[in-house]
Amino acid sequence: MPRYVPKTVREYGRIHLAERLAAHGWQCFIARRSPNEDEVIAGRPEQDIEVRLKFHSQENSQAVRFYNAETLDWDWECLVITTYILEDTPVTYLLSRNDVSGGQLDDEFGGALWLQAETFSANKFREAWHKLDE
Repeated sequence: MPRYVPKTVREYGRIHLAERLAAHGWQCFIARRSPNEDEVIAGRPEQDIEVRLKFHSQENSQAVRFYNAETLDWDWECLVITTYILEDTPVTYLLSRNDVSGGQLDDEFGGALWLQAETFSANKFREAWHKLDE
């Protein structure tokens, strides 16, 4: 049987996220909400823990757009951004909702909010899987 080969950066990102979560002891459920958004729930059923994630996967390191300024797009607790997803060594950054909403967003281009790469690529967010336990 042929192995499934992802066709888009988003599909590579989904696979990478599921693998990284599993490596850190989390189960993962990913469902498509819209063409641009996925609903991601990470959980540890044996501990009755569930965390909602917002994730972005990127070919390089670029700003992340939020379409809705009031809700920051939906009800998530942790933002997961994976850069260089098509490379051999992608880098994942994890930020809590407080990390993102604490004055870190730029208002540009007609009301959309942007989290700049310089902000999320700080070392304190790099591979910060402990944020899922907070």
